[in-house]
Amino acid sequence: MNSAQTPALADLLSGSCYCLATRRASRRMIRLYDAALERHGLTISQLATLAWVRFLRKPTVQKIADLMEMDQSALSRGLMPLEREGLVTSAPDEKDRRKKVLSLTEEGDTRLVAAAEDWKRAQEDVERQQQKLGADISALMAGINELAVAETEEG
Repeated sequence: MNSAQTPALADLLSGSCYCLATRRASRRMIRLYDAALERHGLTISQLATLAWVRFLRKPTVQKIADLMEMDQSALSRGLMPLEREGLVTSAPDEKDRRKKVLSLTEEGDTRLVAAAEDWKRAQEDVERQQQKLGADISALMAGINELAVAETEEG
């Protein structure tokens, strides 16, 4: 063992770190989904934002940020291109003028529905890849989602 290497550092660098492995996989997945959505001019994050706006019908920026586990300012920066392209509009909340309420435009709804079809194909591609590897993607997703819920329940 290298003199600068400790057993903990050796484990960290071995590829067995759950967090780092998940981050690597996440980056790969983001690239895969972004490529599938490219022809719609959307990223996976933007697609999710549009979907939440549509589902919640006039949510606040904070509500979407909370659901997406994002900082409100990061989401606000991410909304700028969607607003510029006329996919989303924002207006002050009638009850609390400090809050912004989001709405999907007709163009935003049209693009969301079209992009969701390509998202579905990317989703199916991932499932096929995982099946070829012998992975149980349903169990993996259940575990990942339980981690997210456990943190919320503990917090």
